[in-house]
Amino acid sequence: MGRSSTSRLGSALPPATESPSGDGRLDPVRWRPPARGLLLRLAAAAILLGTAALVSWSPPPSCAPPTYAVPAASSAAPSSPAEAHTVPTGSLGVPVRLSDPAALALVEPGNRVDLLRLDGSDGSTTPLAESALVLQVTARNDPTVGGLLLALSPAQARQAVVTTGQSFTVLIRPG
Repeated sequence: MGRSSTSRLGSALPPATESPSGDGRLDPVRWRPPARGLLLRLAAAAILLGTAALVSWSPPPSCAPPTYAVPAASSAAPSSPAEAHTVPTGSLGVPVRLSDPAALALVEPGNRVDLLRLDGSDGSTTPLAESALVLQVTARNDPTVGGLLLALSPAQARQAVVTTGQSFTVLIRPG
């Protein structure tokens, strides 16, 4: 049961003949120059690739560093919203993170608030400061990192120092 020396289709195909020159070539194969449309497409692709390489390797344009203007302090009352970022004389700026971060959306710089400490054990509140000036509201859109910067007297600031388990809330005063 060996293989036969002829293929399965060997008898169905005519026998191969050599070309008259005897070099085994398959004529008629002629070289033709590329068509005009092909040359235009190749040239456009080369130009686009060259432009992309030039743009990606070119150094970025130099930019002047940003300038930050600090507003000059005026003699206006610190309770006005325009001057809400300056700490009044005799007060300390104290950052406070609230237990209810949704309250940050209601408070604006220049508002007056009552600061209350929430006691976690029994749910009672202890007033720490009355009519404290809000200097700044930080990260109003992100309640996980947001808080208030309040102007407190030195005695109120010492009471507002947070220890583990304490949280704060505010009552917004009208006006």
